[in-house]
Amino acid sequence: MENLKAALEFIGGPAALWILGGVYFGSIVAERLWYLWKRREYNSADAWCSVGLNLISSVLNLIFAILVPLAFYVLVFEEFRLFDSLALWIALPLAFLLHEFAYYWDHRLGHRIGLLWAFHAIHHSSNEFNHSTAARGFVLDGQLKALFALPAALIGVEPIIFIAVSVLTNAFGIWNHASWVPRLGWIDRVLMTPKMHKVHHANQPQYIDRNYSQVTLLFDRLFGSVAYIEEEPDPGLVKRVYDNNPFTAQFAGLKQLKDRMDTAARWQDKLAYLWRPPEWSHDGVCRSDCPKYAVTQPT
Repeated sequence: MENLKAALEFIGGPAALWILGGVYFGSIVAERLWYLWKRREYNSADAWCSVGLNLISSVLNLIFAILVPLAFYVLVFEEFRLFDSLALWIALPLAFLLHEFAYYWDHRLGHRIGLLWAFHAIHHSSNEFNHSTAARGFVLDGQLKALFALPAALIGVEPIIFIAVSVLTNAFGIWNHASWVPRLGWIDRVLMTPKMHKVHHANQPQYIDRNYSQVTLLFDRLFGSVAYIEEEPDPGLVKRVYDNNPFTAQFAGLKQLKDRMDTAARWQDKLAYLWRPPEWSHDGVCRSDCPKYAVTQPT
C-alpha cells in the first residue's frame, strides 16, 4: 500500500503535466508510425491543427483549469471536509467514481447548453478520429468539471489522490481516441473503449449526444445515454468544419452559435440561444444536429 501511495503522490505531483504531455505526444507519434507501417492515409494537416489547439488551450488553462480549480479544491478539503483521514482503499475508488461523475455531467451539459456547446464543439470539429484529436479543445471548455469535483474534497479525498486519478483517467481518455484499436467484444459494453468513444464523436442521428463518460459506461447506463455500435461511426460535426488553422478553428463553435443567434430579431431570442440546446431555434428551424431531432432544416 505504501508503494501505491508513493506512486500516486508522484503521478499527482509536479510530474502530472509531464506525464499527460508524454502520453499525448507519445501516442500521436506511435499512431503516426502505425499509419506509415500500414501504409494508410493520415490527415497531417488536421493533426497539426489539433496539436495547435491543444497547445493554445493548455497554456491558457494553466490558470483557468488548473490553478483556480485546485485552489478551490484545497480550500474545501482543508476547511470543510467531513472525514479527516480516509484509508487509501476507500479514497481511491471514491476519487475514481466522483471523477467519472464530474466528467460525465460536465461533458453532458457541454452538449446540451448552447454556449457550453460552442466551447466544446471544437473537440468534435475534426473530421478525423485519432490520438491527435484527444486534446483538441477550447480554453473555456470543461470548466464545470472542477465544480462537480468538489464533493470529493468535501468527503475528504486528498488533493494529490484526486489529481493522480485525474491524470490516469485523462491518460485513458487519450488512449480511447485511438484509431487503430478494433472492436473489443464484451469490453465495449463495460469500458469507454476507442470504438465506443468514436460513437460519441459521430454525427449520425443515433449517435449524437451519447457515450459521455471517460473510462466506464457506468453513468451512461445509469442516465440512459449509452449507444452501442451499429453502422461505423462517422466523426465530425453535423455542420462540418474544414479549417486547419488552430488560431481560427478554435472559434468554430462560437461562430456557429453567432450564426444561429443572428437569425433572431428579438434580443430575448438571441439570448435564449446561449442556454437552450444547440438544436433549438426561435422559429422552429433546426440549425444544428438536425438529423437527430428530425425538425425543419433551412433550405
